[in-house]
Amino acid sequence: MEKIIKRLLLLSLCLFIPVKSFALVGIGGYVPFGLSTQKTKTGSRRTLSAEPYILFNTTLSAPFNQIFMPEFGYVFHATEKFDDYDKSTMFLLADFGYQFSSTFILRYGLGLFRTSIGGDGATVTLSNGSSTATFYRPSETSTSYNTTWNIGLQGDLTKNYAMKFQFYLFDPISSTRDVSYSLSVTYNL
Repeated sequence: MEKIIKRLLLLSLCLFIPVKSFALVGIGGYVPFGLSTQKTKTGSRRTLSAEPYILFNTTLSAPFNQIFMPEFGYVFHATEKFDDYDKSTMFLLADFGYQFSSTFILRYGLGLFRTSIGGDGATVTLSNGSSTATFYRPSETSTSYNTTWNIGLQGDLTKNYAMKFQFYLFDPISSTRDVSYSLSVTYNL
């Protein structure tokens, strides 16, 4: 936890770059692989089941009505009772934006997601179609890194607040690609 706090502090300091920029902090909901991930033992999907997350980003001017919007986020995963594992996700986005009006921005870019999962190594029996199957929890922490293509819309709500909806296409050139998405509200510092 101490490493996370140090990283967040360092990133927060980097957001105050004095080159025609402004910094944002925000909160939102992140849905990891919502269309393909099982949410409960009965097999329901997590289509609208969002995990809370915080974000820090900045906006830098760029030519041709473009802006550069790097962003750092941390997802607070809730553990389901039948899962009993620890999971953490951090991400870094290198998004650009096209400002097509004074209040709306089309966001697009690349991202890097880091997810760690660890557990006690036990087994769990879950529904698998019309029968059940035994699945194994991880016995040590495993970390994965994924690249994403990002696209989204951001709109100003007031002078200081904006709302952002974004899609993340994981492993875009792989046959195992999948989609996650988020909805957040940001505050302009």
